[in-house]
Order: sequence, then C-alpha cells, then structure tokens
Amino acid sequence: MMKRIQAVLHSAGIYQHYYGYSYFQDAVHLALKEPERLQSIRKEIYFPIAKKYHTDITNVERNLRTIRDALIKNGGLETLENLTGCPLPCGKKPYPKDLICIFVDYLSE
Repeated sequence: MMKRIQAVLHSAGIYQHYYGYSYFQDAVHLALKEPERLQSIRKEIYFPIAKKYHTDITNVERNLRTIRDALIKNGGLETLENLTGCPLPCGKKPYPKDLICIFVDYLSE
C-alpha cells in the first residue's frame, strides 16, 4: 500500500525531500487501515505520527501544511481534481485533513 501512496504523491509533484512527506504517507496509511480515525484526526492520526517520529503534534500539522502548499505550487491541484472527479473550490486551499481524505477515498477504490 505504501508504494501506491508514494505513486499518487509523486503524480502530484510531492517527493521525499519535502518535510512532511513521511508524515503524510503515514497519515494516509493509518486512515486507510481505519477510516474512522479521520473523525478524530489529531488524536488518532497526528498523535501516533508525532510519537513515532519523536516530535509534537504542532510539528506534524505544520509539515502536513508544507505538503499541501508544495502540492499546490507544483500543480498538484489538477491531480487532486482527477482523483476526486470534480473541481476543487477556486482560491481555497484544502486543509491537510481534506487531502488525506481525498487520498484515502482514491486508494480505497
């Protein structure tokens, strides 16, 4: 499954050199295993990631925003629209939780 997550990230212009790459990959993986974790994302996804990487939740959230911003900068919004099958709201940055949900929905198919 991690290879599939990586393939989608790469298609959106996100590679390992970005801070947050591993966090995002782990967040998607956790949510794929148990989608109900998305209902309490800080406790059920961000906290286990912070614990795994010996950091705090604030750092996890910040680096997930880095992934989101890099995705937008690299033209990955078009990839997201292809994954969802519909246009994203104009001028509005998706929250990291939304990106995780988009990846989970796509990879669950």
